[in-house]
Amino acid sequence: MAWSLSLILLEGYNLLLILITVPITRILQEILDLIFGSSRVDCLKRGTHLFCYRALCTKVSILQKISQRLFLRVYRGLEDMSFVERDDVTLYAVEKDKFVFVKTRPGADMYSEEPYPFFRMNQEAATKELLVASHEAVFRYLDSKPRRDGSNIALLYVLGRCGSTLTNQLVQCSGQALTICEPLTINHVCRIINERNETVSKSSSSSEDLKLLRACLLLLAKHPHQRYFIKVQPFGGVECLPHIAHLALPEVTEMFLYRALKPVTTSYLKMGGPYYSRRICSHMIDTMLPKYRRIWNKVQDTDQRKVILFSLLVQMHSFFLEAAERKNIKSYSYESLMADKEGFCRSLLKHIGVGPEHVPSSLTALNKDSQANFAPASSTVLKSRKVEIPDEVMEWARKVARDEFGVELDGPECFCTNFPNHWTTCNY
Repeated sequence: MAWSLSLILLEGYNLLLILITVPITRILQEILDLIFGSSRVDCLKRGTHLFCYRALCTKVSILQKISQRLFLRVYRGLEDMSFVERDDVTLYAVEKDKFVFVKTRPGADMYSEEPYPFFRMNQEAATKELLVASHEAVFRYLDSKPRRDGSNIALLYVLGRCGSTLTNQLVQCSGQALTICEPLTINHVCRIINERNETVSKSSSSSEDLKLLRACLLLLAKHPHQRYFIKVQPFGGVECLPHIAHLALPEVTEMFLYRALKPVTTSYLKMGGPYYSRRICSHMIDTMLPKYRRIWNKVQDTDQRKVILFSLLVQMHSFFLEAAERKNIKSYSYESLMADKEGFCRSLLKHIGVGPEHVPSSLTALNKDSQANFAPASSTVLKSRKVEIPDEVMEWARKVARDEFGVELDGPECFCTNFPNHWTTCNY
């Protein structure tokens, strides 16, 4: 990895923010616990690592972040769930025994790409109150409503660094769906389900697992007559999701977006830099299902590039297994988007139930930088970091993909040549 003066300054700035924000946040936790008790600072405790990460990725000052978290009101044990129907209340987190919602300030739009491209960042930037309800209270509320089958929800599974934010914005610019970009609540539910199960499949998932996932998706897409497009954050245990989402909500629309593995890995390493690349790699392995960790134990290597490549194969494999049985779960590639933008957009919109007359407005998303509001992935950062991936690393990936996952990778970029249900081969 080549270094320059600007890159050294950037990495030094990032490290300084981490060294400042982590101890300050921890000290504030202890002080506020003594003064107010734990309930007033739940959000601060839950988000220490995210708080520090956002200090690196957003334009809000550290002092604003600290003051925002200090003065959050927290309401616990709520039984009357009618607040869920308010437009200024959205689902923020799911824990083993509770759902956590945020109430945001007037005028804040959680579904916009401004000021940030990710749903959770817009929530945190505008949060006024934290509302906490038990699983039982949420289940009773949903059971009291007309039964929903998920027909207004589309889920986009992704590898990450594969054009998924741009794809999200293509749908957003059509004006025909509310887009929710990487809500962490889905990852929270998947981790809870994974902890309960050695493997997650149609046969192993319990009714409680499906009930929890159903509640999460319905609370994210809470207006039954509004179309929602949800981009699922990769990793964090979400490899179980393609196997069970349609069991929780039979009419949900699903698709997978992928890209050649070499540019995806390169982009992750450039975006993360030396410090966050190590954190990303550790997170990838720690949150895998046990069956995939056992495969990793056979082929493991300390090379960060191999960790990322293996994790990408895990994400792909869950789709491979599910697509072998179901033809209604489609796949798209970044390369096909670049080769035929209009055709890609037309197919994508049709798959989620949007007519071709909205293609021109959708394509206006291509006129702007999809990463402009996300500093770690900005063109300035990505261009300043040089990453090399040797041929032997990619050959290792090809062997592991073929021998352990049945995935065929071709060419120097390692593009998957046997990805099932690809849109160019589907009869639209």
